[in-house]
Amino acid sequence: MLERIINFSIRNELRSPTLDIIVLPHQNKTDPRSIIERLIEERQQRKDNQQWSKEDKAWAVFDGDKHIEKSLANWQSAINRAKSQKIDLAITNPCFELWYLIHFQDLFAQITRDRLVNLLEKHIPNYDKSMCLYPTPLKSLTEEAIQRAEKMAKQIERNELSEHSNPCCSGLAKLD
Repeated sequence: MLERIINFSIRNELRSPTLDIIVLPHQNKTDPRSIIERLIEERQQRKDNQQWSKEDKAWAVFDGDKHIEKSLANWQSAINRAKSQKIDLAITNPCFELWYLIHFQDLFAQITRDRLVNLLEKHIPNYDKSMCLYPTPLKSLTEEAIQRAEKMAKQIERNELSEHSNPCCSGLAKLD
C-alpha cells in the first residue's frame, strides 16, 4: 500500500506517468548488508527479464543509528558493496525522520531517534511513520531541507567525522 502511495505521489508531482518506483519488502532482514544483497538480486532478476534499462537506478535507503552500533563491520561491508555495484545510497543517521525534520529546522548536534521524533512532532502533530508527507507539507520546504542536508555534510567534513555520522542525510537530496 505505501509503495502505491509513494509511486502515485511522485508520478503525479513529476507529471511522469511512466515513472515506476519499486519498494522492495525487507523480508525480515533490515540490516544494511541484507538490503544491498536483496537489491542486487532484484536488479539482476529484472535484467534477466529485460525489465531493466540503462537509465534505471538502484537506490538503497536505510538508517544508520542502530546498524552502526550493532555491527560496524556489516555497515562498512554494505557501503563498500553498494559502491562496487553502483548502487546509490540515501542514508539517514539516526533515522529517516531526520530528513523530515530538516524541512522545518536546522540540526547540527548528535541526536537520538526518540528526541528527533519529539522535535518532528512539534512541526507535524501526531506524526506517524505511515503518514504520506509529500507533497503536503514537505514539497514547499524541500529546497530548504536540501540546503540543510548540505550544511550537515559540510560540518561532518570540517570536523573530519565519518561520512554517515549522526546527524546526516547523505544522498537523500539526490534521490531522483
